[in-house]
Amino acid sequence: MLPLTATRRIPRAFTSAFLLCMVAACGGGGGDEGASIAQPTGLLRLVRDPAELESALKEALRAAPPATTATGAPGQFSGTYTLEAGVDELDGVRYDGSLLYVAPQRAIECCFIARPAEEPGAEPAPPVVRAVRILRTDVADASAREVGRIPLENGVSVQGMYTSGTTLVALTSEAYYGSYGPFWTGLPYWAPTRFGIRFYDVASPATPRLAFAAEIDGVFVDSRRIGDRVYLVSRYAPRALLDANREAALAGATLNDLLPQVTIGGASRPLVDPARCYVTSDRSGSAGAAVITSITVVPIGNPGAMTTTCYDEEAYGVYVSEQAVYLTQQRTVGSAVRTRVHRFDIGGGPPAYRGSAEVDGAVWTGGQNDFRMNEFEGRLRLFTTEFVADAADGQDHRLYVLQPRANAPELEVVSQLPNTRRPEEIGKPGEALYGVRFRGRRAYAVTFRQVDPLYVLDLSNPADPAIAGALELPGFSDFLHPVSEQLLLGLGRADTGGVRLALFDVSSPGRPRERGGLTLGGAGSHSEARFDRHAFAYLAGGSRDRFAIPVDRYAEDGSFRFERSALELFEVHDQGTPALATLHAVGAIVSRRADAAPATAPVARSRAFIADGTVYYVADDAVYGAPWSAPESARGPF
Repeated sequence: MLPLTATRRIPRAFTSAFLLCMVAACGGGGGDEGASIAQPTGLLRLVRDPAELESALKEALRAAPPATTATGAPGQFSGTYTLEAGVDELDGVRYDGSLLYVAPQRAIECCFIARPAEEPGAEPAPPVVRAVRILRTDVADASAREVGRIPLENGVSVQGMYTSGTTLVALTSEAYYGSYGPFWTGLPYWAPTRFGIRFYDVASPATPRLAFAAEIDGVFVDSRRIGDRVYLVSRYAPRALLDANREAALAGATLNDLLPQVTIGGASRPLVDPARCYVTSDRSGSAGAAVITSITVVPIGNPGAMTTTCYDEEAYGVYVSEQAVYLTQQRTVGSAVRTRVHRFDIGGGPPAYRGSAEVDGAVWTGGQNDFRMNEFEGRLRLFTTEFVADAADGQDHRLYVLQPRANAPELEVVSQLPNTRRPEEIGKPGEALYGVRFRGRRAYAVTFRQVDPLYVLDLSNPADPAIAGALELPGFSDFLHPVSEQLLLGLGRADTGGVRLALFDVSSPGRPRERGGLTLGGAGSHSEARFDRHAFAYLAGGSRDRFAIPVDRYAEDGSFRFERSALELFEVHDQGTPALATLHAVGAIVSRRADAAPATAPVARSRAFIADGTVYYVADDAVYGAPWSAPESARGPF
């Protein structure tokens, strides 16, 4: 296996200051409502030759500010929940209906592990052995047993895994800074570093075999799997960025010195072929940074034949459909915040640049707000938010519809909302945009300040999107799951501070209604599924659907007293008839209680998988199993 250096951590003080800085930077002025967007043409273009790429990188490096160094997811079963059908997502826990793979948590492995003091003369405590655990499940009795392990070296952080037949793909890193987003803007804080990709043959789970391993220069950003291909997005800043005598370093540097390398079997080569790289044609604002953003395609059957497409701009967000990879970059132009979007078509070969656009406002800079983007029938729909200097209404939310122009490398704006013809704003004055979900020719958006308006948007005419209807309720939903074309499930916060589940009937877009809701716990209660979709498990079937969410319950008396961490089970009945649909609580698998000895804290990572009549619950690294109909009789931990 390939050695990696120890995991890095960003100091908390820096994190807080940096986030405050980012929030302040987003508070600039706004543009006129309904104003036309100046559309770029071919913002990226293939390099004419390697010398041009070398020149562009050196120019950006010379212009970069001085650097400082930081210290410091036999029958039906639910799998990893994904934003798009057919586009698999990386997760630290995977289930294939038979084998369960559990990687060590990043939040734990990055830190020192406190050990009790040893008694004089006692045998030294055994070292902590970190490994990906492989467990075989038996849904007949809700059991699981460990059948194999994949040991990990010290300092190796597992970003997540994929399963494909008898192959386990693991993405590893020597540094973990959380989701892609604001931290990327401080290049010295993440450059340089490396990440890895490993392929394990798990045909025999008891003796998993490392079949392929590679290390790639740069920071792992995000990944998706479509069919037999894994897509990796990464960022790389040349090491000359940190050189105290940068000009001298650049004078003696070749293009090869400025490009990220991939190391396979001890041999290194450039990750990128300059002939597949694009350079920006717009060096205004923050374009043309001292960074290379790469999209690497790794065939699962032949990972050594990976190919990479790159360009010399930054990227703050990633959205992937079955047809394309979209990368977004938040930019400040004057006093306004705008978002640049690049589209790369994907298929049998390397990703191919298709076009770009710029829109007003920010899409997102991290987390799972990629729900704000969606491709449908070749068009990209996206929501943005712009912070404006208006004490009464400081946020403007917009919906854009973009499509590739037939005769130019450009994404043209087909429409936007609100506009002159349809001036109604998305959200009342001062309301923030929370849950967003696209479903075919509709979009749903939840805004909130004191009440929760659920907006239903009609996108059947891409050139003329419209707000079809709205429903106002207390609390808000920040995660939305389409149960069907006519039902929507919302997960969020109740007005009392507890966790809120609500079932919405959207069969009549102009008159959305709530068909039932449940409040779990009191103020301080939390569900990881609100912010991490991989913690949400859903299995449709028959006259009722089943789903599970983790909930940390706090007392309902407002005392913020922790009571328990549990996996809560629910069913949606009569989902085929919206007017009759109902939401039911089934029970819970409790993993931790406040009165347990020794004292315990809420679960940090939760995953659930529903298989036939059984549910498996992964609480941190412990595995529990229970019959769906009797969760209180859970077995484990395994």
